[in-house]
Amino acid sequence: MNTRDLDYFRALVDCQNYTMVAKQFAVSQPAVTQAIQRLEKEFAVKLVIQDRRHQQTHITRTGLLLYKNAQQIQASLKLAHQEIKSAQQTDIRFGLPPIIGTLYFPQIAEKLLQNGLLQQLKITETGSDELLRKLVHGEINIALLGSYLPFDLPTVHADHLGARPFSIIVSPQNSLAKQTAVNFKDLGQAQFIGLDGKYVHPQAFQAYCDFAGVHPEVIYRTPDISWVKALVKANMGISLLVRDVVKADDGVVCLDINDQLPVSFNISVVTRAGYIPTADERRFIDQLLQMRI
Repeated sequence: MNTRDLDYFRALVDCQNYTMVAKQFAVSQPAVTQAIQRLEKEFAVKLVIQDRRHQQTHITRTGLLLYKNAQQIQASLKLAHQEIKSAQQTDIRFGLPPIIGTLYFPQIAEKLLQNGLLQQLKITETGSDELLRKLVHGEINIALLGSYLPFDLPTVHADHLGARPFSIIVSPQNSLAKQTAVNFKDLGQAQFIGLDGKYVHPQAFQAYCDFAGVHPEVIYRTPDISWVKALVKANMGISLLVRDVVKADDGVVCLDINDQLPVSFNISVVTRAGYIPTADERRFIDQLLQMRI
């Protein structure tokens, strides 16, 4: 099967006009017609019906089925190209979220340097949700990821390292600062400062809200953890953060969450399902698995 034929076919389904497809790919219209005919011969079905009387193009049900599968086929081919290309390189394409990079990764940095692996790391640093997307699409091959529940996805393989609790952080001037713990249902009228969707914190926040049946207002979201803590310190709102990210000199107060919910900051070493690491990547993964959470 010619993958370019699938390109023409997908474009035809999208616009249902042979002339437009030919212009899009800078080919002749007969070339597009021949591509569709080859696919129809390959699958022994009619994919497209041309109503010349009304000058309309109709995609059959089998054509729509091929269109759906063609998207998956081409995504798999793109991933294969990326993996094979990266296999020729010595770089280890690694995803590292800021929180995990600051708090836990330094445990093994010296040993990685001694073993010559730290120099090979090509690090992508962003939130865990964004790194998960990049991992699945082949933009990175290995990641240390946070999740509010342990990973259970068919697209990845995850080795769970451990979990850390989330806390509510408040200003010392906030009335809640007199407490050591809080029930989430009592925070329905609170104003929250949140991290943006690249992090797992919004998912954990929503899980607590759903469990408690409350809908507190998130007045501001930011990708900067330091900014979250600074705004909370200024008593502009409260926030939900993994407890380990809060230091004694941050000027905020940490409160335990009383709700009995299986939500925590889980940390895992994650690769794509079926990915075959290089020898150096395998050595690197073995070092990651030694981290203590």
